[in-house]
Amino acid sequence: MNLRLRLAIEWVSIGLFATSIVCAALFWRGTASFDNLLYDRLSAVQRPQADRDILLVTIDDRSLATLGKWPWDRNIHARLISKIQQKQPRAIAFDILLSEPGEPQADRNLAAAMASGPAAVFIPHHFITPGNDGRNYDAVLPAPVFRTAANGLGHVNIQFDDDGIVRRTSLCFKPEDGGKALPHLMTRLLETQRKDAANHQCDDALLIPYAKRGSFAEISYADILDNDVPDALVRDKYVIIGATAAGMGDNFPTPNGEGGVLSGVEIMANILAASRRDDFAQPLPELWNYALSLAPLWLLMIGFLRFRPRVVLIASLASLAGILVISVGLLSNRIWYPPSTAMLGILMVYPLWGWRRLQAMSDFMDVELRSLEQTGEARPLPIPQNPATDMVGRQSEALASAINHMRDLRRFVSDTLADLPDPMFVTDPQGRVTLTNKLLDERLDQDIAGWLLNDALELMVIAEQRASVDDYIGQPQARGQEFVRFLSPTGLTFVMRRSEVRSDAGILHGHIHYLTDITALAKAEEDREEVLQLLSHDMRAPQSTIIALLDGPMDADARKRIERNARRTIELAQDFVEIARMGESDFVGEDVLLVDLVRESADSLWPLAHERGISFSFHDTSDSAFVCAEPDSLHRAVCNLIDNAIKFSPDNSVIRVEVSRHAGAHVAVAISDQGSGIDVDLLPTLFSRFASVRHQQGRVRGVGLGLAFVHAVITRHKGMVTAQNGENIGARFTVILPEAKDPKAR
Repeated sequence: MNLRLRLAIEWVSIGLFATSIVCAALFWRGTASFDNLLYDRLSAVQRPQADRDILLVTIDDRSLATLGKWPWDRNIHARLISKIQQKQPRAIAFDILLSEPGEPQADRNLAAAMASGPAAVFIPHHFITPGNDGRNYDAVLPAPVFRTAANGLGHVNIQFDDDGIVRRTSLCFKPEDGGKALPHLMTRLLETQRKDAANHQCDDALLIPYAKRGSFAEISYADILDNDVPDALVRDKYVIIGATAAGMGDNFPTPNGEGGVLSGVEIMANILAASRRDDFAQPLPELWNYALSLAPLWLLMIGFLRFRPRVVLIASLASLAGILVISVGLLSNRIWYPPSTAMLGILMVYPLWGWRRLQAMSDFMDVELRSLEQTGEARPLPIPQNPATDMVGRQSEALASAINHMRDLRRFVSDTLADLPDPMFVTDPQGRVTLTNKLLDERLDQDIAGWLLNDALELMVIAEQRASVDDYIGQPQARGQEFVRFLSPTGLTFVMRRSEVRSDAGILHGHIHYLTDITALAKAEEDREEVLQLLSHDMRAPQSTIIALLDGPMDADARKRIERNARRTIELAQDFVEIARMGESDFVGEDVLLVDLVRESADSLWPLAHERGISFSFHDTSDSAFVCAEPDSLHRAVCNLIDNAIKFSPDNSVIRVEVSRHAGAHVAVAISDQGSGIDVDLLPTLFSRFASVRHQQGRVRGVGLGLAFVHAVITRHKGMVTAQNGENIGARFTVILPEAKDPKAR
C-alpha cells in the first residue's frame, strides 16, 4: 500500500473516530462541567440590573424571632396579605406551600384575604418524584379552599444541573407526556399585564440571567405586619412572598459571582425579571449544537491534507480561539452554545493525526531508504544508531545523508548541463521551462525558467519561421525529423534538437532542447553564395565584354570600353575584399574635416563628370565640422556615391552636394542627381550585396557591391546611409555621421 493511500485511510479513520467521540460527549454531556464553568464566568461579566418593580417579602431570621417558630398560624399569613392588599400592589405570588389543610377558620381567613384585595394572588403547587403507579411525578395541589380563592396556580420547580447548580428553569411544565402544560408561578404574575407571557415551549430549559445577589428590593415579613413600610414602597409592585431564613431549607447554589447560595424567593425574582425583559439565554438547538461541534473538527481535518504542519498548528490554535469567540458572540445574543465538545474534537484530532502521520512517514522513510540502497545509487545508507535520538530522528539522519548524496548528484548534473558548449533548456510535460544553462541565459539576455514553451519560443524564433519550429516540436518523436533550423530575432542561426526524458517506468517527465549556434556556418554559406554570384554574374559580365571587344577592331573607343570593364572588374574585387576586411578588423579613426573630404572625392571624379558636361553644386553649412573617420574607406565610400550619381545623370546636368549640420551632434552629406531615379522595387534592398531587380524599366539593373560597400563603411563609422527619389526627378543619397568630440572633452 503506497503512502498516499495509507494516509487517506488513516485520515478517514481518525475523522470518524473523533466524530464518534464528540457525538458521545454531546449525547452524554461528558464535557458539561467545563461548559458550566465557562458559562458561569461569561454570564458574570455583564449582569442585568435588578428589576425595581419587584419587591420581596421575606420570611427571614428576624421574622422567625419576632413571630415564633415555623410553621405559623395561617391567620398571620391572612393578616400579611390583607396589609399588602391595602397598599395596592400589581400582583402577589405567595411562594409558600398550602397543600395540607390547617385550622378551618384560619384557612378561611387566609382564603378570604387572597380573594378580597385588588391585586391578583397566585400560589404554588409542587410535585413528588417519582410518582405512584409508574408515573414520573405526582402533583400536590393546594387545599381546595385556597385553590378556589387564589387567582391561579403555578409550579415553582427548581432545576439542578449535573453539578447541583441552579442555572435553568422551564416556564411551563408537563408532569405527564401528552398532559396539560402547567405554567410557572412567575409567568402567572405577568398574565395580569401581558397575555403573551408564556410563549416558550415546555421543553425549553432557559438559562436564568442572574442579577447581583441581594440587589432586589426586600422587606421583612415582620416589618409588613408591624406597619413599618410606607405604602409607596409596595404600590404597583410585583410582590413575591417567600422564605430566606437559613433554617427554612429554601436556599440553593447558583452561578452568582458572590458565592454561597441564593434563596428560592430571589431565584423567583430573577425568573420574573428575565420574563419581563425576555432575555433568557436559550440553549442552542440540538442539531445546531452537533453541527457547530463537528464543523471545526472536519475543517481542520481538511486542513491536514492541504496545509503544512506549521500552518495546521496555527489553524488549530485559531480554531480553539474561534470556537470560544463564537460561543461568546452567541451568548451576547442570548443563545448558549457549549464549546467544550468542539474544542475536545480539535484537541483530539491534532495529536492523533500528527502521530499517525509521523508513524506513516517513519515507515515510508524506512522503505524508501532501503529501496534507495538496493538501487545502488546511494550505497551504503545505514540508519545511524545514535542513542541520543529516537527512531524517527535516526531515520531523518539517514534521509539527510541520502538527500546530500542526491543533491551532489543533482549538482553534478546541473554543472554538466550549465557548462555544455551549446545553449539548452528543459521543459516539463506541460510545456513549462524548468531548467536552463548559462549560455542560453546569455544569448537571450534573461532567465526564462518558469516560462511556457510558447512564450519562450517567441523570444527565440523569428515569426516567419515559427510554424516550422512548432511543427517539429509537435510531431511524434518517432517521425524521424532530427532537428529544425531557425533564425533568432537577434540575427543568430540555430539548430534545435529535442529529446525525451522518461523514468524507469517509461513515464514522460519532459524534454531536453539543445540549441546549436550555427551562425558562423550560416554566414559562411551566405558568403559562399555571394562569391559564387560575384564570379558568375558581376565579374563575368565585364570579362565577357572585354573578350567580345578583343575579337573586333581595336579602335580608341574599343580600348576605352575595355579599360572601363577592366576597371569595373577590379573595383568589384576590391569592394568585396574591403567588405570582408571590415568584418575582421577593428575601427581606427582620426579627426577629418568632412567638407574637405567630400570636395576631394568630387575633385577626383571631376574629369569623368567634365567629359559629359556634368557640373557640381556645393552647399556647405556644416561650420567646418569634423568627424572621426578612417579617411581612405570614407573617401572611397563618398566617391562611390558621387560616381553613382555621375553614371546615372543625364549629360549637361548638375549634381548637388550638400554638407550640413544634423540634429543631435551629427553631420550630413546629401548627394542628389537629376537622373531617372531608383526603381521602387529596388529601394528596400538597395544596400545589400548584388542588389538587382528583374523586369526593371529604369536605368538601374544591378548595383553590385558599390552601395553595399558604402553601407558597410558608414555602419562601421556608426552612421547611417539612406536613399530616396526626389520629389520631381533624380535620386538622393544621404549619409549621416556622428560629429567628432572636442579634443578637450575626451
